[in-house]
Amino acid sequence: MCPLLEESMEIKELKKKTHKRLSAEQYTSELKRLRKEHEVMKKGMFEFLDAQGGWFDFAYRFFPGEPLTTIRLIHGEICDLPMGVVKLLNNVKRKVRMLGKELPEGSMRGIPSTYTVESRVRFTPMEVL
Repeated sequence: MCPLLEESMEIKELKKKTHKRLSAEQYTSELKRLRKEHEVMKKGMFEFLDAQGGWFDFAYRFFPGEPLTTIRLIHGEICDLPMGVVKLLNNVKRKVRMLGKELPEGSMRGIPSTYTVESRVRFTPMEVL
């Protein structure tokens, strides 16, 4: 090899990431803990911010081996939902891009460079209402 190339060369070692595997007993105990946390019922009001007065249908399966469950929630409805579904609903968001004239003064480039994050649905527990 050329001595100039050896001086400017950088050697990196790449290693495959190892995943920590749980034993069968640890897996079942962790799954039981997650199920127990997920199944705590919360009473509250559902709001569909995108289509007020409408309804929101979705299907989910949180744990392996469970059947697929379909839920229909109506805007303004007060209902009991498992805590896992409440967390799922409160994390439904969308990105709204800002174009051209909507951008702040310093960045009038006309390309979608910024966005805001808005909630699409919300579940407010009765303790807060």
